[in-house]
Amino acid sequence: MKSRNWLKGLGVTMIAATLILTGCGNGDAEKTDTKEQTKSVEEEGKEVKIESNEGKPQHEQLITVKLPPEADYLNDETLDMYEKDLKKFNNTTQLIIDNSITLLIGDYCYYNPTVNKLECSAVVVNGTNTTIKDINFEVNVKLKNQTDMTFIDNGMYSFIKNEVGEIKPNEGFPTGIAFLTDPSEKNGEDMIKINTNDVVIQLKNIDYTVIK
Repeated sequence: MKSRNWLKGLGVTMIAATLILTGCGNGDAEKTDTKEQTKSVEEEGKEVKIESNEGKPQHEQLITVKLPPEADYLNDETLDMYEKDLKKFNNTTQLIIDNSITLLIGDYCYYNPTVNKLECSAVVVNGTNTTIKDINFEVNVKLKNQTDMTFIDNGMYSFIKNEVGEIKPNEGFPTGIAFLTDPSEKNGEDMIKINTNDVVIQLKNIDYTVIK
């Protein structure tokens, strides 16, 4: 009888110990979940700053391009330019900057001598591994084989969420960029077509906000 009571007591003790250990395990899991949730919340809304893309590694990447929400309010000429770049770049493999923002020059690229300005269509690509919004950057531009053209305006660009939406990884949206030149360098009234292969772009002072 004593041995049976001992076995019975041992069984009760083991059940109690199991319940205690199970409770501890659930507590640890809850703590881990809380830490992950806290980390996720901390990452959301985080502003990321990148000094420059110069010298950063690049890789080939399949990208998608979508028209931004602002496309609903654009004039026909600008919308046509956006749609042409969407057709050119959507679902194509492009060379993009690792974990940064890349600017791809589109088909439309002209020098306008009447306003002393280089005007090009472009696609902004999110090369990070997070969904982002509120993108800002400064653009430096140079033209190969155009030593007689000096740009006096680097160009600071801002793309807020209301205008371009949230940008997923390896996703881009069409836009337009323009750069002023010295007014004494080019004369005439006719638009001058620029070979996009001659356009050298460098982004700096990049910042954006992480969504998730």
